[in-house]
Amino acid sequence: MSRKKKNQQLQTPNQTKKSPKILGYSFSKDIASEPPKEPSSSANLRDEWIPFGTNNLFPQELSELSRAASTHRAILGTKTTFSIGEGLRTKNKALATLLEDVNIYGESMDDVARKVLADYWKIGNGYMEVVVGQGYLNFFHQDATTARIHKKGGHVLLHPDWENARRNPDDMRKVPMYPDFKKEDNGNVYRTMVHFSDYESTYYYYGMPDYCAALDHIRIANQIGVYNLTRFKNGFMPSAIVELNADMGEDEAQDFIDDAVAKLTGAGDNSKILFIAKNGDGDATNVNIINDTSDGSFMELQKITNDNIISAHRWNPALSGIQVAGQLGNNQQILTAYDIAMSTVIKEPQQMFLRTLKKILKTERGISVSDLAFYTKPPVSLLGAIAPTDFISIEEGREIFHLPKLSPAELEKLKEEKSSAKKEEVKEEETGAEESTDKKEEDGTNN
Repeated sequence: MSRKKKNQQLQTPNQTKKSPKILGYSFSKDIASEPPKEPSSSANLRDEWIPFGTNNLFPQELSELSRAASTHRAILGTKTTFSIGEGLRTKNKALATLLEDVNIYGESMDDVARKVLADYWKIGNGYMEVVVGQGYLNFFHQDATTARIHKKGGHVLLHPDWENARRNPDDMRKVPMYPDFKKEDNGNVYRTMVHFSDYESTYYYYGMPDYCAALDHIRIANQIGVYNLTRFKNGFMPSAIVELNADMGEDEAQDFIDDAVAKLTGAGDNSKILFIAKNGDGDATNVNIINDTSDGSFMELQKITNDNIISAHRWNPALSGIQVAGQLGNNQQILTAYDIAMSTVIKEPQQMFLRTLKKILKTERGISVSDLAFYTKPPVSLLGAIAPTDFISIEEGREIFHLPKLSPAELEKLKEEKSSAKKEEVKEEETGAEESTDKKEEDGTNN
């Protein structure tokens, strides 16, 4: 039999390679999300409240995000600080005394306003409860994460735990929205809730924070830090791996692994040598040198993320202490940025709060005041650009620096010396200007 026929007989049928069978598949999780939408109709809602976000917990999510990204938190804090400034000021002494103590907790109106406006910037909604009683008018801040709007409108529902609100309905409190009041204690106490929010199209019940377009970027900023911290803590990076050919039992091998993890991960444990002991097979010892050339991860992504967060806040990075590469900045630039931020971002919520406060004071206590306002002060001044000698005399300057007084003759001599030095400076400047002009004329003639 020929070799060709023999090979043909040895071949078995149906030996063609089959295509692999797909047993299953899945897609990666989509973690991007948009701001929640309000229900188009409240008639079909099973609960008494208008849900705000997935599982009715969007305010809680925004509150957590405010603690998740450093740039975002810095801007929120600065917005609140600029909104309050030095506090509320008025020339009405009776009103000033009233605003110093506005509730049973001993808080001032500045304290309440700071919390309400902090919620406004953070969550897009701020809540202030007003209680009118026999001879007193109290103001309380209510945490925006605990407040939801009643589905029929006109009331605010307060609950300490909205995740379990259905299980604990007795913990819920219902307060009418201003200007409606709820009568309590046989008419001796009246209670209402003021809701501060901005207009947002398609949102009838709740406001939205101005940074809502950057929610994903805030989450990314948080995850970059989490990723790098996890990478650092779990950074298994020895300087070399040495495989040793030796007999080792399973228990000994596991002890070795546990010891290696303990000694080669975490701060201060990088760049060590890892020894691996194996059952001896006669091979020579193998040494692998590892070069770690990695540096910080996601640096470019972090810059893009921060830029988007700042833009969404309509903010200037210099106002929150955020360093910008290539820009040293000066007091004049910071003042310009401050003026822009105050007029385009801060002024509107300030006026919204003041209008409501003035209206309540007038209707409930008959106090009509026009000069009540937030006293704001820029973070820097131009004093550093002013020469002290232009505004104080030699005698005043020596007194400030605790220098001995000069006699009239010594003082006159010092003034003459300063005057002569100033004349010399002016003369040098004029000479330099003339030389510069002559050089320009010379260059023009030559051309």
